[in-house]
Amino acid sequence: RFQPPSGGGAMLAAALVSQHRLRPSPPRAPPARLNWLADLFSPDAADSAAAELVLSELCEPEWAIRCELGAAVASSLGGSGSLARGRTDASTDVRLDCGVRFEIDAGFDPPQGTVRLARPSRLLAAEGFWKVSETDDRDVPKAISWRLQSTGIRAGEEELVPPGPLYFNALLEGDGSTLPLQLTAGRLTVKEDIGADVGIFRARGILAEFKIVGAFEAQRAIDPAQPPAS
Repeated sequence: RFQPPSGGGAMLAAALVSQHRLRPSPPRAPPARLNWLADLFSPDAADSAAAELVLSELCEPEWAIRCELGAAVASSLGGSGSLARGRTDASTDVRLDCGVRFEIDAGFDPPQGTVRLARPSRLLAAEGFWKVSETDDRDVPKAISWRLQSTGIRAGEEELVPPGPLYFNALLEGDGSTLPLQLTAGRLTVKEDIGADVGIFRARGILAEFKIVGAFEAQRAIDPAQPPAS
């Protein structure tokens, strides 16, 4: 028959129970890793931040654009269009200055948006369209293009740029952090109809190529009180 422990046996049993109650619980599994901290320093996040910084630098200031258009400059840049093949007298080249601002539209890949003239121009439309035309292997923007409708640009009686879209193309240099963003190697182009031979017919307007008509420089506008655009 079962006999309850007495004396020393009772004390031993109580000690064992007490030790069992005081024994630490097995360690719990560590909490899930806070992924946001790791993601912050992941290559993808760093690349995304670099791209956003470049776009922010692009859209933040007003850019002062100084253009030179004509046969001489188009020919010097290796142009092959009708303008570059024409007269190369530098006296027929013209200058065109304007200020532009870029606004980005969310949700597009590649990044794109609206470009607006800072001041009215008699030669260029008040607004147009821009987009990132080239990125590196990290998807950081490296080139940009934008277009503005032109009413036509002439040097005296000679037409340099016909009415229609005028395309601005530039490289993006600098990351916006260690080096300021710069727009370099600016080229002005138009779409030129090259036609197509189809049997005995000569079809116009079927094929077109971009042809160089000039160059431009771009700088951040320092003084907001700029002269009116040409």
